[in-house]
Amino acid sequence: MWGLGQHVQTMWHLLWQGNDQAIVFWGAVYLGLVGFASLIFQAYVRSWPSVPGELVRADLAPWGGPTWAKSDQQYKLDGRYRYQVGGRTFEGRRVSPWVMVASHNARFLLRHQLKGVARHPDGTVTVYFNPRRPNKSYLIRPGLLGMLVTFAVATGPMVYYWSRFHGA
Repeated sequence: MWGLGQHVQTMWHLLWQGNDQAIVFWGAVYLGLVGFASLIFQAYVRSWPSVPGELVRADLAPWGGPTWAKSDQQYKLDGRYRYQVGGRTFEGRRVSPWVMVASHNARFLLRHQLKGVARHPDGTVTVYFNPRRPNKSYLIRPGLLGMLVTFAVATGPMVYYWSRFHGA
């Protein structure tokens, strides 16, 4: 049985030769690292305290350069809100830790994401802020379903790699 270090070194050399196994291996490593870092960040944001805030704008905004065809236009969420922490007023722009860009035809995904903004009868919204850096905030707190999707993206390629190249 190979040691992990030897396997990693072999996969590195095979990658430069265009070997399928090495490409899948390094893709799984990359998605695993990025996925688990994202999962840790999402768990951290879930622990942030919240305050009421004033929603100035929450809509879609064009992203990227101008396009000739409307169907080629990309969109992102555009948020503006004010909130107070410790007597200081802050202005936030981040809507969600899940940064998404969608095509003209997939804008419904962004509109659906906006439904996650907690709006209250008094007209305020819930703002989640970093207690160490209160100028960092979001309107949408990461949910358990999103964290499960992140976990699947992080581990799925590893499971695929193992089952394809090391499974029985």
